[in-house]
Amino acid sequence: MAGALAHICLLVRDLDQAIDDWTKILSVLDPAQLDQRIVRYEVFEGGEDRMRWATFVSPSGTEIQLMEPGPDTPLGRRLEKHGEGVHHICFTADDVEAAMERLREAGVETSDGVSQDPSMPWQRWSWVLPQSAHGTLVEVARPYRAVNGRWEDGTS
Repeated sequence: MAGALAHICLLVRDLDQAIDDWTKILSVLDPAQLDQRIVRYEVFEGGEDRMRWATFVSPSGTEIQLMEPGPDTPLGRRLEKHGEGVHHICFTADDVEAAMERLREAGVETSDGVSQDPSMPWQRWSWVLPQSAHGTLVEVARPYRAVNGRWEDGTS
C-alpha cells in the first residue's frame, strides 16, 4: 500500500471464486497486484462479524480487498439483503484519532471511538459514516504493509 487511498473492499458470497475472478481481472488491468502473495485470513472477527477475507497487495496503488461474511452475522445479513458489491473504501492516516477529530470538527459524521485488533496491536481504525460520504462507508486506518502474507505496521 503506497498512498492514502489504501483499498476498496467488496462483499462477496464465495471468497475462492472471487479470488479466481479478480486474479483474471488484475492479470490484465493491474498485474503488479499479482506479484506478491495475497494477504488472506480464513477466520477474522470484528464485533459481531465473522468472515474470511483476502487482499491483493499493491505496493504502488489501491488494493482490492474481498470479504466473505459468515452466515447470520451483520455483514452476512447485509450481503443477503443488498447482494455483492462495495462495502467500503479505506484511507490511511498515521494518527487515526487526530484524523477522526479533524473530520468531526469539519462536520463529518463518524463512528464513535477507534477500534484495535488484539492480534495486530499497532493497527487502529475508525469510520466515516455513509450519510457524510454519499452512501459510502469510509475506513480510516493506520498504514500497513504486506510481509509474507500477513499485515505489518506500515509506519516503521
